[in-house]
Formats: sequence, C-alpha cells, structure tokens
Amino acid sequence: MKNPDITYKDHGLFTAFYAETKEGEQAWAQLASVTDGTGKVLTIQAKQFISSLRQAGYIVQKAKPTKESLDDIFAQLED
Repeated sequence: MKNPDITYKDHGLFTAFYAETKEGEQAWAQLASVTDGTGKVLTIQAKQFISSLRQAGYIVQKAKPTKESLDDIFAQLED
C-alpha cells in the first residue's frame, strides 16, 4: 500500500488534517483556504472532507498514534 498523501486525527470537536506528501501539501493548501488556514474541520464534517479528498484521488488515512508524550516532544524541542 502506498503512503498516505494526507492523514487526519480526531481531536474531539475538531479533526485536523496533515500533509504527508507533496501532493498532500497541495490538497492541504486547498483545505486551508476554506478553513481559515487551519486545516481543521468540525469532526461532524470530517467524513465528508475525507470522502471528497479520496474522490479527488488522494490517499487519506487516520494518523497513527504516537508513543511520545507531549512532555517528551517539548524536551526534544528544547535540545
């Protein structure tokens, strides 16, 4: 299976989309243009956006959970 162009993560009220490839960056830019530059949609609308992206030929997958905590990530940024 090919790598996804775009991944998404459900954050409760909002679902965020992340570009994973150059093609995904183009799709994300279009998404950002209709989401005030955030790349986030209401979770209730996410299925519609995912379906539209797939119909446009993009590979869309749910983001894999990370094993690192937020504290781990901040510690890496400080280094």
